[in-house]
Amino acid sequence: MTIPNKNDQFPRRSTSHVLRDLLRLSRFDRYNPLFATFAGVWSTLLAGAEKLADDRTSTSYVFISRQTFLCFLASYIFCGAGMVWNDWIDRDIDANVARTKDRPLAAGRLKTGEAMLWMMVQVAVSWGILQIMLSGKDVWSVLLPAAVASILYPYGKRPLAQRFHLYPQYILGFTIAWPAIAGCAAIHNQKLSFGEIAHHCLPLCTMIFFWTLYLNTAYSYQDVVDDRKMGVNSFYNLAGKHIHLFLVMLATTVLVCIPLFLRTLGSLWLWVTWMGVWTVYLMRQLLRFDGSQPTSGGTLHKENFLLGVWTVAICMVEVFLRAGNAPMHISVFA
Repeated sequence: MTIPNKNDQFPRRSTSHVLRDLLRLSRFDRYNPLFATFAGVWSTLLAGAEKLADDRTSTSYVFISRQTFLCFLASYIFCGAGMVWNDWIDRDIDANVARTKDRPLAAGRLKTGEAMLWMMVQVAVSWGILQIMLSGKDVWSVLLPAAVASILYPYGKRPLAQRFHLYPQYILGFTIAWPAIAGCAAIHNQKLSFGEIAHHCLPLCTMIFFWTLYLNTAYSYQDVVDDRKMGVNSFYNLAGKHIHLFLVMLATTVLVCIPLFLRTLGSLWLWVTWMGVWTVYLMRQLLRFDGSQPTSGGTLHKENFLLGVWTVAICMVEVFLRAGNAPMHISVFA
């Protein structure tokens, strides 16, 4: 009689296969983690543009670009760690959902110990990057709230959370918006306190929070059939049959928030391009969304990613214009 080997579940794998699955575990083979970078990148660029507007000699385009890259890197890698934690907690649920059953932990291609080690490496690297970006000041104030939210996120999907009207999108929205504070601190933390920076970033964080609620609710709606069978808690449960109206309300809140954080810059062209393009794109998405076809939420997710990339581009142009002192900054809020 053959005695079963406890390692039979994990057949011998090449290093390249393990590395490939670790990258997939962090979603580094997809565009999803880039969503976590938008808040920090936008905030760094906007803070840099604002500082250049106050005094062109107080900073430089090179410094702002460096800080933006470091904020992008820290956010991207830390998001990868959060993805690992999410998949580790949800591995049994993921194994029963068509869209997620092939994930490395759900499919049994990676050991939990390998996943945890990979997660800790990513957290350590993110912490090191923040140390450089913030010159050692307020690093834990920036890192800990995001870490706590990332830990709590998968538990927000459990039925128990629904009893307290706590949905995972609330936690995700906070986690995605929080890097805006890191981005602003990358420019201003030597002169402003952490509390002042957080207050300054509140309008931008609010906009990103509701944007995340909007796009993630639409995206996760793809799994509505499987999720309801397993009792998975999600924000679309609050909407019920009125999912389309619910998304309209969230998108409207996003658009209302945009002028609030652009006001301090007094840049007419930035206000028109940001507000104008976002309004057109969100309206088009809402017109195409069909509550009777859950898969229609997938296209909203991809389009919002492109919207985020486009916004990075216009923020970079704003910094460039400020650095060159171009006469294109006429206040629309006078």
